[in-house]
Amino acid sequence: MKQTQNEKHPPTQKTQPKYAVKNSLVNYYLALMFSFFPLFLTEQYAHARLDKYYFYVIATVIFVISTGMCMFFSYKDERRAGNKAALITPLSAADICMLCFLGFAVISTLMTKHPNEALLGPNPFTSAAIHSRNNGLLLLFLYTLMYFIITRNYVKKDYVFIIFLVTSSFIALLTVLNFFYIDPFGLLDGYDAATIDDFGSTLGNKNIIAAYMCIFLPVAVMLFVISESKIVRIVAGISILFAYTGLLCADSTSDILGLLVILPVMAIFCARSFTYLKRYLLALTILFISGKALWGFALLIGDRNKGFEFMQHFLIYSRLMFLPIAACCLLYLLIIIFEKKIEARYPARALTITFTVLFSIGIIAALAAFIYFSFIDRKTDIGNFKKLLRFDDYWGTHRGFMWRVSFEEFGKFKPMQILFGTGPDTAYYVLQPHFGELSSRFGDSSTDCAHNEFINYLLTQGVLGLAAYLGVTGSVIVRAIKTAKKDPTVLIFICPVICYLAQSVVNLYNPIVTPFLFIFLSLAEANNRKAAYPLADKK
Repeated sequence: MKQTQNEKHPPTQKTQPKYAVKNSLVNYYLALMFSFFPLFLTEQYAHARLDKYYFYVIATVIFVISTGMCMFFSYKDERRAGNKAALITPLSAADICMLCFLGFAVISTLMTKHPNEALLGPNPFTSAAIHSRNNGLLLLFLYTLMYFIITRNYVKKDYVFIIFLVTSSFIALLTVLNFFYIDPFGLLDGYDAATIDDFGSTLGNKNIIAAYMCIFLPVAVMLFVISESKIVRIVAGISILFAYTGLLCADSTSDILGLLVILPVMAIFCARSFTYLKRYLLALTILFISGKALWGFALLIGDRNKGFEFMQHFLIYSRLMFLPIAACCLLYLLIIIFEKKIEARYPARALTITFTVLFSIGIIAALAAFIYFSFIDRKTDIGNFKKLLRFDDYWGTHRGFMWRVSFEEFGKFKPMQILFGTGPDTAYYVLQPHFGELSSRFGDSSTDCAHNEFINYLLTQGVLGLAAYLGVTGSVIVRAIKTAKKDPTVLIFICPVICYLAQSVVNLYNPIVTPFLFIFLSLAEANNRKAAYPLADKK
């Protein structure tokens, strides 16, 4: 099967939009969010969530006002010039879903019995601040404004992503050091043993770190694969090492779930191009070797650490992990040796379909095993896999309990609550009737989330709110897959979105990492718009 010209040499956009002040402001904002935002702390971890919440709110308000003014004056100039193509483009499905997501959240907020949490997330003047995840209507409103500004004004600049890679690598390195009880900046001074074991880097809780690494790793890999800039690819290659070791030392179930989904998904995307698949094999080699480098680091310092979960321990310490390293190295060497022959006959379509089928079979097999050991055979001893494959109240650090009682409470909702939920960020009050059992069985006095982002949206923003959220993410992903045929750059943005969504099945939204989800959603949709409405960029 002969490879087409596009498959040999992936397409790039030929026309570059005019780079105006509003475009610069978007990139300055991204540079700020990719650098200072994840590092910003005022008092170690004590106020990490509130610190970043207020940072995001202030930075985004300034960004929206300044860029909005530039857009207004630009609109006037374009109108005078009669350039209607630059002004009038239809709303995409993602745009409509984003507006619906905000609109349903407004209705939910107007209906709620808990306006403080629903409107602002935290209220620093009341004790109710501890009952929220800071994901109130204000934050959703800013996500929406940010989305529409970025999607209309983004122009890619490499320096922004070099900043992201360098900052994220530092956070990953700090995560690794903290995991081995090395605290160079004294961020853990004064905390009890449980807090020290649960927190790290400048982000806080290990679940938050895991979610961040599920954004960082796909960006690093896809920049390494797709970028034609040697500097970007070198920085990205080094960043893969930090991203993977940071992900392993986050030591959360969510990051493993994200990893198991995104690695085959990226393989499917990269199979479209011989060059990309070759680079992806090299990226995988770096990734798996970095796991063994972490093993070497552990041995070097005496292996005193917080303790790895089963999957993380296997990926680092198991000798079986030398097999994928050897396989990737061998395949890469064979490709290099026979490069011209393979490239001339590269079966892009066949490989893409093959990888897709294998991934689908893997998902079906995993779901079948989960269903079988959870609901059919509950007696067979499956060892450490019990934590993954046997669902009960204790599954996933008692996430099974949280999910069960969440659906029980949802079944008690009134019709309007079923549609619009109990108000943004009010899961604490929905789950409150079960705090006694939560404390007696699991030792937790309370919780403010269902530990599943989708269930949380169902409870707090109802069926319509969840549907709108799935509509935004789903439509952007589908359009990005189509856009990638014309402009593969979109894969850099959509892969972290997919990885985030995978890990969010057992994780939760927060003002530390969730802003990055909406940033990369916006960047992906910006590329989708450029592909769909190319005339809008010709000034």
